[in-house]
Amino acid sequence: MRALHRVHLTQALQNDDRFETVRFRLAGPRERGSYRVVGSTRTNWILEDPDYPATDARLEVGFTDSPEDTDYWYWMNWIEPERSFMLGWHRDDDHPDLGPTHLQITQGGSVVDRMSVDPIDEHPGAIFYRRLEQLPNVLTRVIWDGDDLVGFDT
Repeated sequence: MRALHRVHLTQALQNDDRFETVRFRLAGPRERGSYRVVGSTRTNWILEDPDYPATDARLEVGFTDSPEDTDYWYWMNWIEPERSFMLGWHRDDDHPDLGPTHLQITQGGSVVDRMSVDPIDEHPGAIFYRRLEQLPNVLTRVIWDGDDLVGFDT
């Protein structure tokens, strides 16, 4: 099943002209799941804001079957290397107090804020497209103080 997720995600990003390069990689030792599909992009499409403070980003997505139930675990991260910023949806068992799915923002390797979000209990393709559609709105809810990440505007 995971091979189909990987193929579908790779094709989805390759067919989306907002992504310049797409590649597959194995998950690193500190990452959950077994793989990531990575799409490199420019940020100008995400908010259509010429003053957005980063120009380059990448989207990293991985899925796996949950060992406990029929739902999918996933990690979908928007990463802006210029600001050491990561925003990610994670469905896993790392933070049971937040429920099955949480949204997390990180700067410089340190988690700044996490919040519970509604899970999407659908096929990985549907999860991917719905989260990608939500990305611009979620990015506008991130609060910055100059170059320092503050948290989510709730």
